[in-house]
Amino acid sequence: MNIAKGIGFHMRIILEITTPGNGKTYELVLDDNLTVGAAKAKISEEIRSFENGNIDFDEGASLFATVSRSRLPDNRNLRKVGVRSGQRLFLL
Repeated sequence: MNIAKGIGFHMRIILEITTPGNGKTYELVLDDNLTVGAAKAKISEEIRSFENGNIDFDEGASLFATVSRSRLPDNRNLRKVGVRSGQRLFLL
């Protein structure tokens, strides 16, 4: 657990990210205080790097949670929308 500039506690969470476009699942570690929009950007960047740039994501891509079966709003942080370590998210 990290303390971030007196704001509060932040946790690193391990997520499985599935990209149906290429049929692969990736395991990533993110800060639970990231907004969903920032998390999508980080996820896209990490997957592109892993795939040597051989994958593209639509600018309007969405993250979907398997637990709630809903699209996650870009302006809320992962913790507040209920994303927890060990969950699987879909980047569509």
